[in-house]
Amino acid sequence: MVPQKFGRTISTIEDCEALGDAVAEATNIKLDARAYAPLFVEAQRGVAPRPVTLSTLARYLGYSSWGDFCNTTIPVPNDKTDLVDTPRRWGVIILTIVAIVVVVAAAALLVVMGGGESSTTEDSGEVRTVVTEVSERWMARTIERCNALRAYEGEEEYAERIDSFVTEYDAALKQDIEADIRATSSQRGLSLGDAKVAHYGDSIATRCRAMCGALRSECEL
Repeated sequence: MVPQKFGRTISTIEDCEALGDAVAEATNIKLDARAYAPLFVEAQRGVAPRPVTLSTLARYLGYSSWGDFCNTTIPVPNDKTDLVDTPRRWGVIILTIVAIVVVVAAAALLVVMGGGESSTTEDSGEVRTVVTEVSERWMARTIERCNALRAYEGEEEYAERIDSFVTEYDAALKQDIEADIRATSSQRGLSLGDAKVAHYGDSIATRCRAMCGALRSECEL
């Protein structure tokens, strides 16, 4: 897609320099030509492109980020060669299953929030809106970070990098989500009790952890 938009084949470092100029003009992001080499220069193909390179090229193509590109684009093979290897196919399958589970869990959460409780401020439709907004924000953030990590696929320490990310991300995940719920609620003039915040925070964190678990499972295939 990049060569098509660029208007010519990209195969040398000089081509990458010209591409860098075109990308900078379109996105105001200037990267060194060597950042693009792993994607286009045959001799550099063994080096994984950096996440910032992928995100910049996604912007060049009109997407908001690398995660946006991954979530909305289906690669089309130019011939009969299967461009998606077996591990990645299984990864896509796993992530699809996780996405379905997340949607079902979100619906179940809204049902629980909406039924069987008194009609107080904490149980209003406004609270459901807050929780849904925070949930979507954190799931999108988790998907974005997981997709950024995939730029390192093929490196010797890829599995260790994922393990490190999951461990660090999980360390303060629930607390950060709870803080987001409180802040978003406060912006709407709502006041949620600690028990409610903890309940919703745990539910959202569980779904984010499931996405991280899918990434780890994909790496193990």
